[in-house]
Amino acid sequence: MDHNKREVVMTRLHICYATLGMTLWACGVEPAPTSTSTAEQAGIGLQGIGLQGIGLQGIGLQGMTLQGILVAGATLGGHPLDNVRVERGEVVAEQGGTTLRGTSLVGAQFQALVGNAAASPPATAQVEYRVAAIQPELAQYDPTATGHTFLYTLEQWVDDTAAWQPACAADADGRSVAIPLAAIWDDHGDRSESSAMFTFGCTTGVIAKCYRWGYRPWVTGDGDLTAMHWACTRMARADYCGNGVPHTHDGTKIDMWDTLPSPIQRRAPALQTLGMLFEAGWDTGGAACLSRARWLLDDGGLLASLCPDRLIPPGLLGATVCNAMAEVLAFNPGAKLFNESCLNGSPLCLNMSGR
Repeated sequence: MDHNKREVVMTRLHICYATLGMTLWACGVEPAPTSTSTAEQAGIGLQGIGLQGIGLQGIGLQGMTLQGILVAGATLGGHPLDNVRVERGEVVAEQGGTTLRGTSLVGAQFQALVGNAAASPPATAQVEYRVAAIQPELAQYDPTATGHTFLYTLEQWVDDTAAWQPACAADADGRSVAIPLAAIWDDHGDRSESSAMFTFGCTTGVIAKCYRWGYRPWVTGDGDLTAMHWACTRMARADYCGNGVPHTHDGTKIDMWDTLPSPIQRRAPALQTLGMLFEAGWDTGGAACLSRARWLLDDGGLLASLCPDRLIPPGLLGATVCNAMAEVLAFNPGAKLFNESCLNGSPLCLNMSGR
């Protein structure tokens, strides 16, 4: 079949784990905190449980954010790798005139760029990672039937102990693995293409979750899945303002659906979303139009106060309040994703099982 086309449609309730993460990056090396907080956790940057997932806590890099995996400086067996790149969820490289891909890159070592923009002056450093194992992605996480994706078991070199340690926390399948994507994300959740860096997203993070929900950026033939994937990362973390700040708690169930000509995710039947209410429509910049917050804000403030230039309360000119998908599309025809969610962890929702 044409791997750029997709035929399988999924309908599912998702449990969205969205404590703030880092890029590549934020599944933690140490166990994730058990508390449910919308505040950024120490040592977790944009893509851990929140976006990607290689946590840096406890290894002298607190406060640093992984910016991306460098294509330069990669080695295998002590010899340089050339033309390192990501093709459709698979790392590919050249060595000695031979193209290496799939499991042939076990043992490859990469340098990652980390930084701290809050420091004065901003600080940067490099961290070393190696690929300890590679295995094909599980078929159950391939709703578009486009294949070619591999799971990479990453290890991080820790100077303090002079040893390698796991870079990703274990996911729901008990695997501590990451998925490569040919893009990078910054602290604001903004996606960009880079010829110098790529991303390894741990499967506990939102970048990998959105990919596993079917929004594979390289798939063509049914709309812009690159934008759909990006919008999904905003939705999964309740990043209403599109500034990289999440407003959700671990374990909050959501139901999501999209506007693709042949939807990858469809709205679940009403009996399976008992206790859920319409939340928002989403695009790459955050909430395009919304009804309410997924959780009450920790400071008791109003959601609109978070980003007054974008979220305007009812009764004011240009109000950005929508209570249904049709209202979102009337306000913003470019909205790509929609969701319902449990309000403040409703017991009705918490007692339901996702499918």
